[in-house]
Amino acid sequence: MSRARLVALLSTLALAPACGHSDSASAPTSAAPVAHASALAWAEWGPDSFARARDDDRIILINVIASWCHWCHVMDEKTYGDPEIAALLDEHFVTIRVDSDERPDVAERYREWGWPATAILTPQAQPVLALRGYKRPEKFKALLLELIADRDAGTLAMRTPPPPEVRPVEGSLGPVRDAATAQLDHYFHEALGGWGELQKYPFPAPVEHSLVRARVYDEPKWVERAALTLANEIKIIDPVWGGIYQYSVAGDWDHPHYEKITAIQAGAIENFAMMARVSGEDRWLAPARKVADYMVDMMRAPEGGFFTSQDADLRRHDGPTVLGEDYYARSDAGRRAMGMPRIDEAVYADLNGLMIRAMVELYAATGDPKDLEAASRAAEHLVSTHSARGGFTHGAKDDSEGILYLRDQAAMGWGLLALHRATGDDVWLDRAQGVAQLMLDELEDPEHGGFWAHTSDPDAVGVFAERRKPVEENGLAARYLIELHRYLDDDGQAQTPYQGAAQRAVAAVGQTRSLKKEGRIIGRILLGIEAVLMPTVDVTIVGRDDDPETQALHRAALRLPEPRAVIERSLPGERYPEIGKPAVYLCTENACSSPIADPLQLPRLAEAFLAQSLPPSSR
Repeated sequence: MSRARLVALLSTLALAPACGHSDSASAPTSAAPVAHASALAWAEWGPDSFARARDDDRIILINVIASWCHWCHVMDEKTYGDPEIAALLDEHFVTIRVDSDERPDVAERYREWGWPATAILTPQAQPVLALRGYKRPEKFKALLLELIADRDAGTLAMRTPPPPEVRPVEGSLGPVRDAATAQLDHYFHEALGGWGELQKYPFPAPVEHSLVRARVYDEPKWVERAALTLANEIKIIDPVWGGIYQYSVAGDWDHPHYEKITAIQAGAIENFAMMARVSGEDRWLAPARKVADYMVDMMRAPEGGFFTSQDADLRRHDGPTVLGEDYYARSDAGRRAMGMPRIDEAVYADLNGLMIRAMVELYAATGDPKDLEAASRAAEHLVSTHSARGGFTHGAKDDSEGILYLRDQAAMGWGLLALHRATGDDVWLDRAQGVAQLMLDELEDPEHGGFWAHTSDPDAVGVFAERRKPVEENGLAARYLIELHRYLDDDGQAQTPYQGAAQRAVAAVGQTRSLKKEGRIIGRILLGIEAVLMPTVDVTIVGRDDDPETQALHRAALRLPEPRAVIERSLPGERYPEIGKPAVYLCTENACSSPIADPLQLPRLAEAFLAQSLPPSSR
């Protein structure tokens, strides 16, 4: 596996890259007090900083960090805190620091190097090289001197060849799906579950894809493999406060790295809730609840939005750092007596979209109104604080004319559709459609299809003026848009612009060359391809909204473990005849079921109907 794929996630629209180190043999084993920090005056990302580099012939060093990242702190203290290194940087470089959670465009560009990522560019902002993780002072100083000498000699240039131009996939996406599935299967660990061996990450998309293929392609062994993975993921859930740690080292699930990242929490909640629905075993709801309660109790703003992360270590200005291994081994009282690891209280749209979707998925499995209420409150808060041009800003901002990011739109649109699915409220569907229109108007490549990582940035210079099409984010966008299409297509009778946009998105980034580069981090694009290719099962609950029997049927429909389902509400006589009582109808391309009026019988009768009208496909 390439070094690039040792990182975790998204959105995420969304995946959170790992905080790692590459100079492991000589890296410090314990951290200094947080007060011992870099003496550098970090510049802001912006046109003034890049203009200064160009005008003064200074090398550009971009340090991409995460507030929760242990090795970012260590490099700050040990490397950037070295006086000789600080002097070299001050004299010859423009040093720019970027919080990866705050700038999705920069995070997407450098996430394959993990955090901290160090990017070196020419004074004209053309790439020279990028470095992964912690770098010890001796090596870093030698590299800086080498770069300065190259600049003075006029030979500072990219040290690796640029990637070849990639064109959209032509023809069927079926072979792309099969190749991507085989690629992901290559990383599955048969003994311990999970995808990859060196570090064990709770990747949510491969688990979901396992459940999809078991259902759609009749491969039941993948339910067992998903169950093995999730059973081991329980080991890295904090037994005291809840929440799941970012990953485990040493090739097993017993040595966690203690950051708690919201994208990881959302994925875990959704996976455990899905497994409860697929297996029919409520034991999977306990870990889902453990993670969800942590997010609601400790990681939620009073207004309803979810925070970003909690640090792995307790870093104090008045004493030595307490590493996560020591801190999280303590009881609740023992932890609180020492202090609280920093929580990044920023509320970002992409992370909240994922959390909204996760809490709706939990509601589908539990029927507990508090889960739906948590999702609704988060959505209402984001609509009130992050809305812009029909879509969403990344953070809460007043400037609606600024850059908007693909991952925010895809994640929030997907979350809003989940709320429509769970409530039947068209307000959420209308909001989701507004987000999609923004994507088509401002983010889609009109020539080759697919979506850019962000809207046009008039201040971008050098390599940053070249917009990119991120693989995972386009996969999430495709899932969202194809689902939106199916809610608006009038049971397959109407065309929408969203189906074609979804197909173009996965084709634009689904080339074999692109997917191989992604290694095991292809779950979201694979799910996007599956969503575009799979048929639709329309599940319609017919009845008055205030009728308890209608509501009971809706809850039963939400719990169906059917990834092809689009769940909608309809009044009697609108799409189906009035039969004197609420009922559920299932329709495929070729057939519709008889009305099903008993929520307890819905799972059995739905299964029997689908087995005859929509037999599983085969690879």
